[in-house]
Amino acid sequence: MLTRREVLRRGAGIAAALTAGRLLAAYPPSTRASQSTPSPTQLPSPETGRIRLACAPCDAPIMAAERYLRQEGFTSIEITDAATGPALASGKADMGVMFPPSLANSVQEGQRVVGLGGLHPGCVEIWAQQGIGSVKDLRGRTIVVRSKALSDLSYSYTAVVLKYAGIDPKDVNFVVQADADLVRLYIEGKNDAVFVATTGAAALKANPANKGHIVHSMVMDDPWSKLDCCILVTTQDWYRTNPVAAKRAVRAIFRAADFQPADRADAVELVTNKGLFGGANNFDNVLTAANMVPANWRELDAEKSLRFYGQLLADVGLLKTSVDEVAKALDLRILHELRTELKKS
Repeated sequence: MLTRREVLRRGAGIAAALTAGRLLAAYPPSTRASQSTPSPTQLPSPETGRIRLACAPCDAPIMAAERYLRQEGFTSIEITDAATGPALASGKADMGVMFPPSLANSVQEGQRVVGLGGLHPGCVEIWAQQGIGSVKDLRGRTIVVRSKALSDLSYSYTAVVLKYAGIDPKDVNFVVQADADLVRLYIEGKNDAVFVATTGAAALKANPANKGHIVHSMVMDDPWSKLDCCILVTTQDWYRTNPVAAKRAVRAIFRAADFQPADRADAVELVTNKGLFGGANNFDNVLTAANMVPANWRELDAEKSLRFYGQLLADVGLLKTSVDEVAKALDLRILHELRTELKKS
């Protein structure tokens, strides 16, 4: 596992040769950048100089995007560790990242969100107690969750993993405790399995009291490792008002992804020094989360990923709207253009 993980970590290649492209068909055409400069295709100035981005500890390309955002014409740049859904809904962020179940939940709740493209696969893990050999062995076991709602990833993600493995979630004893400390209960042996992600996964792995093992790893296990986890999302209103800014922001994030080394320590230091994700005292866990995933945005299929999750969520009774309706939340024109424009060496 470690060998493959190292290979995945080194999957963030260095891109070169930024070539000319075109702006979205609905907006004015772009002009070509000089071949003598590394600048990407020229675009009109962004409609706003301010950009506010929400990210998770695994989203190193966003952490490292400021220099590229400034090159794209943004003069006021804010990065927050607030959850993207609430941050967008409250007007505290312009763009962020959403896990496919979270994006499906936003659509189901009537939030006007737009998915612009995937960033990378994810760093979710499910740990289980000794004696539980695989996800299939969770049948009949007890898993404590805070709720059994689509919005609760500890339940919704575990449910879809079970379903994919051929286990009806109804055959697992999910116990709801709204205020439960799920990891503490797991460490104490009162929770047979636990969902963890990003810094939570890093902290559990480093905890000497953890005597269990991983039964599911999103970054290691197929098909999960080949699916988008973090999808760049904005609101319909912001996207409609700022189409050029949207492309410039996404381009900056993808350029940051292309030029990052396998060890994202510099990016992590930028945000933890600002107090994000627990600050400098949590640097090691944030670094583990940031290094866990490859920044292979070109290779993933956001629509396929969203439909895959959507169908499983529907199969377990969590998604009440149609999978097609969820997929309509995607507008991948920018992604398709940047795949052509930002040529991979």
